[in-house]
Amino acid sequence: MKPIRLLWPAVIALLGAATAGSPDQDSKPASRPSATTPTVGSPTTADRLQDASPLGPGPRWRGPVRPTAANEVFATGDGCSMCHSAAPDARAMRSSTGDDVSPHGLWEASMMANAFRDPYFRAQLARESAVDPEQAGSVQALCLRCHAPMAHHTARLGDEPALTLAAAMKSPLAEDGVSCTVCHQIRAEGLGTEATFNGRPKIAKGRVIYGPYEDPAGGPMRMHSGYTPLGSAHIKSSAHCGSCHTLFTGHTGDEFPEQTPYLEWRNSVFSDETERTATSKSCQECHMPRTGATKIARNPMGRDFNIPTRPDYAAHVFVGGNAFMLDMLRTGAKELGVRAPEEAFVRLAAAARKQLAEDTASLAISPFRKSEGRVAFDVVVTNRTGHKFPTGYPARRAWLRVEVRAGDDVLFRSGGFDSAGRITGVADERALPHFDRITSPDQVVVYECVPVDAEGKPTTMLTKMAKMGKDNRLLPAGWKPDGPHAATTAPKGTDGDADFLGGSDTVHFDVPIQAAADDALTVVAWIFYQPIPPGWAEPLRTSELPEAKTFMALYDAAEKLPDVAALAVRSDG
Repeated sequence: MKPIRLLWPAVIALLGAATAGSPDQDSKPASRPSATTPTVGSPTTADRLQDASPLGPGPRWRGPVRPTAANEVFATGDGCSMCHSAAPDARAMRSSTGDDVSPHGLWEASMMANAFRDPYFRAQLARESAVDPEQAGSVQALCLRCHAPMAHHTARLGDEPALTLAAAMKSPLAEDGVSCTVCHQIRAEGLGTEATFNGRPKIAKGRVIYGPYEDPAGGPMRMHSGYTPLGSAHIKSSAHCGSCHTLFTGHTGDEFPEQTPYLEWRNSVFSDETERTATSKSCQECHMPRTGATKIARNPMGRDFNIPTRPDYAAHVFVGGNAFMLDMLRTGAKELGVRAPEEAFVRLAAAARKQLAEDTASLAISPFRKSEGRVAFDVVVTNRTGHKFPTGYPARRAWLRVEVRAGDDVLFRSGGFDSAGRITGVADERALPHFDRITSPDQVVVYECVPVDAEGKPTTMLTKMAKMGKDNRLLPAGWKPDGPHAATTAPKGTDGDADFLGGSDTVHFDVPIQAAADDALTVVAWIFYQPIPPGWAEPLRTSELPEAKTFMALYDAAEKLPDVAALAVRSDG
């Protein structure tokens, strides 16, 4: 984390106000600095503090911590850490086991905080821009809406031209990714409608910070930052997330659904927009797990405010399936300018893998049907998420690996892979159709979308994606062909598969084996998941762009074995 100057006159002036109201503080010595308290004497200057053009500087921040960059609308997240990070002498933002669950402490290692530092994003965007210079401006402007939203909205609100990658690379507001004052300043107007999709939520001047609680104690926030907190239910809605997680591109002249998790969720039993049911879950309920009751802030001197303890506190981990990139951010911290500590990435990657393995999918294997030299069985794959699995960026894939064993001998295998993460035993990973029935090892069920260009050829370039050549990603439970957004989220290439349904897929195996009729058999099935398959990384290898070289160096050094999303075992004896 970059050091930020301590302003000691302000500390002395605010000492009384910062500790007022805490009944146990009068007799205690001064607090020790917290892990997030910056050091004295950093080179912060007025020019560095304010990233004001084309907006004004905004109100003066007061207190011992200043944001790296700020203007009249936004501030980098390190400014918020003044009160929303854990401290040794405060009980606020600690779990029942004493773990740091502060908004800043969890967010800083998340993919949200590192949306702009993501080396794969940078490499892909730089490549897209170089390969198709005529579309460079439009593709950069579109992608930076969500990967560098503070810098994007600063330009928009200041009536400046659309943000470019070159300008974003120089902006500390861009570097801060999806920061606190982005999500918490999104207004309710238009959420859930096309007007706010494609990274166009309503953010305006006014410095209103929306939160989930109706009666915020606003005095300290107003005094120290000039923001006014306000409780509003929309901050807990899936529509709030849907403004960036519903993205259509149109670079080929055809509208292409680059990612639609929010629309998929709407057509599922998880949706709560019509009514709240026993199966309803918002995006936040899955991706911001609850850690128990806590106070959500402490004073700038590192002690507890006299404020209410909040129930149902949602951890700002934004846990998802991309543990691979969290690992890459950790190992490439120096090259990528990452600020969060190494242990924070280890923690969030573990949380991602735990959710992936325990709450994402499940498998069930039917009883076996043996015949001479063959065995038949079914594998039911169930999607436990509130959207397609996989979902989001089109690179992501999951596949079914199945082995038939007799003791230690593997008699049949479909879906094996090598140390580079490539699926083995198939001629072309990117050309596999959807399979309802598996009869040989070279048939592998891969749940993925395969975008194709105007000529029908698979492509990894957003500027070339015209339509889906294949989309057999598992549908969420409750998905209906006549439900909301069904035309946009419908599968592609699964025609004739009667048991590819909302929430599950049944795969029928009838495979050859060399075993005696009385041999005891065991079937083992896995679902493996990969956010960046080799086929999506390799096109960057020949690029001379520095962003591509940085990514490929980190990719080559990374552990590329896929993560396990589900496992099942069945034996017949």
